[in-house]
Amino acid sequence: MAPPKPEETAAVPVPPWHCMTKEECIKELEVPEDIRKKGLSSSQVTSRLEKYGENKLTEKEKETLLQKIWNQVNNVLVGILVFVAIISAASAIAKIGNPLNNWIQVGIIVGVICINTAIGIIQEGSAEQAAEALKAMLSADAVVVRDGTETKVPANLIVPGDVVILGLGDRIPADLRMIEVSNMATAEAALTGESVPIDKVTDPMPVPDGTDPKQVPLGDRKNMAFSATLVAQGSGAGLVIATGDQTEIGTINSLVNKVEKKKTAVLEQIDIVSTYIAMFIGVVALVTFLYAFLVT
Repeated sequence: MAPPKPEETAAVPVPPWHCMTKEECIKELEVPEDIRKKGLSSSQVTSRLEKYGENKLTEKEKETLLQKIWNQVNNVLVGILVFVAIISAASAIAKIGNPLNNWIQVGIIVGVICINTAIGIIQEGSAEQAAEALKAMLSADAVVVRDGTETKVPANLIVPGDVVILGLGDRIPADLRMIEVSNMATAEAALTGESVPIDKVTDPMPVPDGTDPKQVPLGDRKNMAFSATLVAQGSGAGLVIATGDQTEIGTINSLVNKVEKKKTAVLEQIDIVSTYIAMFIGVVALVTFLYAFLVT
């Protein structure tokens, strides 16, 4: 049965999970104290899916191939080249001048536009590739405790409050507050840059006086396990505290999707020069036409 479609994805509160005790996290998530043993019920999962939405990253609306091509050719310089190509083609058809040379000019101009467009489309695909790479890092399924039984479910159906059971080699499906560990360590290089697996604990992390808990680096939050990272050793169980775009990897995905296309200084200068060239060509064409019309 397909999961219910959320009416509106709610933003998960972001308390300092790593500074809170297990009991405080359980209370904050509004789940029973024996959540480790019984897990969420089916009705609780359904209501939380409606509230928080599925555990997946939001995808940026993709441009069609025609939109990408238009973005590359929609500038003054290409317009000038197209205008010259049309004049050359018309001259060749009307057999004005050397038709062969005119067709060669048309071929060269069209070739230059096509090559430039292809290069631009390939370069602009880097952000999309980064987003796809993030999606590929996510887990496809996970073992959770529901209705008192350990069950494997699709990772997109995990909700805040779920208890996820982790073992060696598992990819973590959501951001977790660890409530049980057995010699467990996770490889977080993809997220934090730490080359060495980080040992996990269940105790709250101490924060120096006057320090904002949010300023604690992810690598130092040893009672947390983050979505898209791997269990390098041991086993454990964690309480889901964030899913989808609310996870740390989801924050990175949102930043990648918000990357704006910005012209470099060189391209801006080319646009300015192209505008001047277009104005010059227009003036020369007008003067030539008036001279030919009035004098001859």
